[in-house]
Amino acid sequence: MYAPYQDSDALPRTIFALTAGAPVETVPLRGDQRADIVVIGGGFVGLSAALHAAEAGARVIVTEAKTIGWGSAGRNAGQVSAHASKLEPWDVLRIYGPERGARLNEAGARAPEFVQTLAAKHGIDLGTVHGGIVSAAHTPGAVSKFRRRAEYWQAQGAPVEYLDAAAAAEVIGGDYYLGAVLDRRGIAINPLSFVRGLARAAMAAGVAIHEHSKVTRLERNGGAWRVETSDGSVSADHVLLCTNAYTDDLWPGLRRSIIPVRGYQIWTKPLGDNVARTILPNVSALNDSRRLISGARRYPDNRIHFGGRPGFGPERAPDLAAPIRRIRTLFPQVDKIEIEAWWSGWVTRGISDGWRLHELAPGLLTAIACNGRGVAMGPIMGRELARYAGGTPERDLLVPFSTPVPLRSYALREPLGTAMVRYYAWRDQRELKRMPALRAMQRA
Repeated sequence: MYAPYQDSDALPRTIFALTAGAPVETVPLRGDQRADIVVIGGGFVGLSAALHAAEAGARVIVTEAKTIGWGSAGRNAGQVSAHASKLEPWDVLRIYGPERGARLNEAGARAPEFVQTLAAKHGIDLGTVHGGIVSAAHTPGAVSKFRRRAEYWQAQGAPVEYLDAAAAAEVIGGDYYLGAVLDRRGIAINPLSFVRGLARAAMAAGVAIHEHSKVTRLERNGGAWRVETSDGSVSADHVLLCTNAYTDDLWPGLRRSIIPVRGYQIWTKPLGDNVARTILPNVSALNDSRRLISGARRYPDNRIHFGGRPGFGPERAPDLAAPIRRIRTLFPQVDKIEIEAWWSGWVTRGISDGWRLHELAPGLLTAIACNGRGVAMGPIMGRELARYAGGTPERDLLVPFSTPVPLRSYALREPLGTAMVRYYAWRDQRELKRMPALRAMQRA
């Protein structure tokens, strides 16, 4: 079956490339090298791990199969939520326990701050859009959940508020939803600028980064690990495997513990000022409670960026008609939408709805299964890998180590995943058809 790393080597045409500056451009790995830590994968997790390890005094080499920003780090939607995962905070406490769960919730709550502080320290221009992320409810059940979420965070002193339908319409710029929760901590950024900035910061700290250096062999050689590419090798005490959705068979069984899902992103030509200023005024971004989440951002140049239907297998031109109808439904004031371009990338779905840390063997570590929370939590989890490699006890990490669990349905992931997407779309549509009546009841 098709694997994410089989995608074209060419960088996709994204809205982020307009303002992300020049590519990093490093040379492939050649010859036999020695390091304290070798990082496989130059995305958010890997580059943050390399940067934090180098700042702690370690000699670090990063191998990247393609180029910096080629993978998920340069292809996501750029939303930075104040949540560690898609789990609700009370579910995090239930799963991880009161101490570890509280620690993870706190890390998620401070995730946007972490990103901005890290960027400021290293002079990275994120193109940050402030104002908060609004999550909109399309069912009464989602209304109840969002009310509870707002109450939870308000009890923690966080700037989170529940919005009834009228208040949500004012914030969003359209009266489609039944209500919403607005988390003022959330931001939206240019993730391609962020990942390239992390690479340059790591190199300034002494990290050697080698693009176009796909690892072909990983083995234990005496007391150290040996990582081989087509033109070189690295021997190191620690290997940090940071490939996430692009994980291959380098380590037996790890690939089978996740399901990569291809996500599509679409961006428009600039709208007129009078219309554009009414769309998501004064907030960073929108997402909603559908199973197939619908997100949207407005950029300073009045372009609109929104998601398409997820898929599997090789990249195909997406159905643009459906998401365009969706945007026109959300924002009826938009008379005409002209698409500039689209791109796709991969997000990792795991058996649980949150990040996992694995010590695959002594000195071989990975952080995997971002589940849509990679922009901030990826760098945070990379920092955790660096801390552990540097001697921090496992009990002091954000989440405990666990053992990768192979998915029983892995061999059927594409047909089953496609069927699940269709099923979710069908359920979403059934619920959306009820919304006009529910909105009318709210107004009565």
